[in-house]
Order: sequence, then C-alpha cells, then structure tokens
Amino acid sequence: MEVKFSDVSFSYGDNVVFDKFSCFIKSGLISGIIGASGSGKSTMLDLIDGLVECSNGYISVGSYNVNSDIRRRIGYLFQFSEDQIFNSSVYKEIEFGLSCFKCDNIDSRIRDSINLVGFDESVLSLNPYKLSNGEKRKVAIASILAYDPDILILDEPTVGLDNISKNNLMRLLKNLKRLGKTIIIVSHDINFIHRFVDYIYLMKDGKIFLEGNKYDVLSNDEAMSECGLVVPNILHFSNLVYSKKGVKIGYRDEINDLIKDVYRYAKW
Repeated sequence: MEVKFSDVSFSYGDNVVFDKFSCFIKSGLISGIIGASGSGKSTMLDLIDGLVECSNGYISVGSYNVNSDIRRRIGYLFQFSEDQIFNSSVYKEIEFGLSCFKCDNIDSRIRDSINLVGFDESVLSLNPYKLSNGEKRKVAIASILAYDPDILILDEPTVGLDNISKNNLMRLLKNLKRLGKTIIIVSHDINFIHRFVDYIYLMKDGKIFLEGNKYDVLSNDEAMSECGLVVPNILHFSNLVYSKKGVKIGYRDEINDLIKDVYRYAKW
C-alpha cells in the first residue's frame, strides 16, 4: 500500500515544518527516511499515522485519506517503544491492541505474531519487564503485527539495541517485506539503513533533497554532506577505492562481500 503526500503544509506553532510538501512512498518496499535532526522525518511518520493533521494539502494511504479509520492499516513502532509496555504478561500486552481494534480470533493472532518475530509460545506467560531491550522491541512489533497492518512505520528502531538485536530486527523486516508489507523507517543509523532498505528519501529543511535507490543516494558524498550526514562505511570505502585507484568495485550490503571483491581485485 503506497503513501502519498500532496502539497502538505504543517507547522508546530510558528515553526514551519512543511510548506507544500509532496512525496510518494512506493508500496511493497522498505523505504528509509534520513536527514539531520529537524529535517521533518519524524513529523512525516506522525502525519501518516494521523497523530497530527496537516493544515493544507492531503495525505493518502492507498485509496484512503488519512483519518482515524485508517489507523488499523498502519502499525507504528515508536522510538523506545519498549518503554510503552504496561501489561503484566506478553500475552496481555499483545491482546490489548487487538481488543482496541475489536479483532476476532485473538488467541490465534497472538500466537501467530509471536512466531513471526521469532519467539516460541513459552514467552507469552513471561513478564515483559524482565525481557531484554531487544526482546521488548520484538514484543512491541508482535503487538503491531497481530492486527495485520498493511504498512509498518518505525521511528529509530535500532536505538538502544546491540549488534545481535539489530541483525535480528533486520532479518525480521526482510521477512515482513516478503509478506507484502510496506515498511517505512526513520533512522540516524546510516550503516543499519544501508544494509537492507530498497529506497531512500534524503530530507533537508522539510523538503526531499534527494531520493532514489539506496546506492545512488547513500554513496553521494556531496548530497549526504550537504544534509549533515556521512556516507555508510562500506560505501565510503568503495568510493575511496574508486577515487584513489580508479577501480570501481561496486557497492555491497555486507562487509564480507566487500572483502571478497577486494581480493578479487588484489592485483591492483
């Protein structure tokens, strides 16, 4: 399900965030929204979910205009979402959202969502407060997946996670994409973003400064610098090799693949 911003204007008091902002987020992709603090990234997510309303223009999700009726089609994982857990068991935590949306087959939805995030059903009886941050984040995602939204939006999902938890999250999101979900991520973690998103929107001052496939955008030193960001480590190395040696080794998502390419060109 795609998301479309058409001539959207929005302000926090006298602070203008968007002025006739337009953007089209494609269906079925993992899209990353990046930019310096204050560029409008998180406000985009709030507008999509209907938490705030634009003063002019319109936002559509598929064939629907954004309003309270669209909420069930969107799953919003807030930054530090684990801090919003308040039930005494994992089962009750996931059940809460399903009850709010008046979903049927609650028990089977809970068990299916737990399996999707890689837990076995024994976790359902546990107190979520005793889980690790990474495990709590999984519970928060399971709570969203249980009501089967078409769009999953995540605000800084890797904050506070170690590398193992980040890798687990990445695998989960890739699996959700295979299920046809549209996934939108805001993150300052450029190295994480580069490893698995399909499309990038680079924001500056409430506007799309540059958009395109992740390699074209994230490897653009000049554009990234202009927006106060740095190129991901792997792409920076590839750019450096090209500028110093004149050899284009291509862009890779994983460091192990890049090392193989370096050995392949070892006769430099």
